Amino acid sequence: MKNLIFILVILFGSEICFAQEHPITSKLNSTKQNSLLHELLEDVDKGISEAEISSISPFLASQVYLSFLNGISGYYSSNQAYYVLEKFLNEYKVISFKFDKIKTMTPFATGIYYYEHKGNRSEAKVYLTLKLATNSWQITQISID
Repeated sequence: MKNLIFILVILFGSEICFAQEHPITSKLNSTKQNSLLHELLEDVDKGISEAEISSISPFLASQVYLSFLNGISGYYSSNQAYYVLEKFLNEYKVISFKFDKIKTMTPFATGIYYYEHKGNRSEAKVYLTLKLATNSWQITQISID
């Protein structure tokens, strides 16, 4: 019984010694992360709007899930995703695009992609998910359906 009490004292005592990050510092880091997230989404928004993949590619994770209305879907390396996305945006020419919903708690963004394909105009829903890796945000999924 004494051993159990001793172990409990050690466990609870260590939690006090190794306190969590100070709330002010945590809030500052969170604010910085949100700021970086919004900057990234502005670049991605612009990249899709102007069909400029080079504005998007720096933010692609090492493995990206792509799902497009032309039937393409699967996991791609960031390099492969660059070319698949480039081909899609060249085929389905963007008329306009803008993110209309951004969530920072579980980071994702959605928007409407207006495009022209083979002389027909239409729209598709864009869904983008992100993850925080070290000190930067990375795109883990792009769906245009």
